[in-house]
Amino acid sequence: MTQRFVDRVVTSAENAGKILMKYREEGFTVNSKEGMEFVTEADLKSEDFLRKVLTNLLPESSFLGEESWDGSFPDTPFWVVDPLDGTNNYAMGIPFFCISIALVDGEGVCLGCIHDPVHKETFTALRGGGAYLNGMPIRVSPAVQLRDAVVATGFPYTRTPEDLTFDVQVLSKFLGVVRGVRRCGSAALDLAYTAAGRYGGFWEENLKSWDMAAGVLLVREAGGKVSGFREKDWSLLSGGVQCSTPGIWNEFCSIIEKRPRLSGDA
Repeated sequence: MTQRFVDRVVTSAENAGKILMKYREEGFTVNSKEGMEFVTEADLKSEDFLRKVLTNLLPESSFLGEESWDGSFPDTPFWVVDPLDGTNNYAMGIPFFCISIALVDGEGVCLGCIHDPVHKETFTALRGGGAYLNGMPIRVSPAVQLRDAVVATGFPYTRTPEDLTFDVQVLSKFLGVVRGVRRCGSAALDLAYTAAGRYGGFWEENLKSWDMAAGVLLVREAGGKVSGFREKDWSLLSGGVQCSTPGIWNEFCSIIEKRPRLSGDA
């Protein structure tokens, strides 16, 4: 895969970002999806644009986008795209959202690109080729203890008062030992920030392939450890993700896997 090809993917992501910023300035329609999740006019326009440009870039490829997914995975090669990750943030005027693009071949994710149009940051990775932020190499955090790390997580949109649909005990345990916990509302950017060493780790349940694919490759290529949430390995079928810098990996996973009990639990 040539650098020219990667550059064209980056340009595609940047142009999709311009679409998002244009709608952000001029206004857009908002509709509800499952649970507490939104979809905006900007999501749809961004996905339509990326479908056209990416399949033209690689004519033999198929396209899997969040807003048009039919529930099945196409034959490789195919693109996995979130045209606007962090839609709730976007709809509420919170400047933390991105475009996430991954290319999948017969061996898995081979290219990842995450573009933040607000902060003009573009994260890229090629399988076996390292991870980059705006063209400069990035590495995961050097932290060797959880108490030296800020970690991140996310909360499912499907939560209800009766069932939050995620393990609150894990969050409580992390809060007691890490330097800080962040919940910013974009899993793709949380993964990119972990790859860049800003976070020491990230975990989230109830995610989809388009939330994770590009970011997982970024973390791996930046030297991090990754698995599915409470899974041995990560794949496009994984329902979540856990990742961290190698120095805290065992400690990080032990908190997630042991399901620590709180006082008062049966």
